[in-house]
Amino acid sequence: MIPKFRAWDKARNEMNYKVMVGNCDTDDKNWTCPIVWIEEKKDWLHFDDYECIMQSTGLEDDFGKEIFEGDVILWTYWDEFEDSGRAKVIFDNGMFRLLDIRTEKEVWDNLFDCIENCNVYLQGNVYENPELLEVKE
Repeated sequence: MIPKFRAWDKARNEMNYKVMVGNCDTDDKNWTCPIVWIEEKKDWLHFDDYECIMQSTGLEDDFGKEIFEGDVILWTYWDEFEDSGRAKVIFDNGMFRLLDIRTEKEVWDNLFDCIENCNVYLQGNVYENPELLEVKE
């Protein structure tokens, strides 16, 4: 799989999906990714907040929508009992994980296990839909 990224432009309040992540600082020993090529704008954008650069998980929800880190999903599990929740997709320790919106604790072992065992629906992302992070009683 070729890594695919998107980037949130805080200045313009918009998500960019056709982006290329790179580094133009040859003195940076950590090889961080401070710049992103925005295809729609035909320009490089410098990022000081690396959380605004999100990688595709390579996985899709039940409707075929691609899931990226920073997305919020609704999952429902049906077996002998029913369980459901809303979770934010994060990248941690080399894998995509889920943080429950209410408890901020991990649910499922990872995103792949959730998709294999649940109905999963992409609700939006934390930048364009910050209201999805609100706890609803």
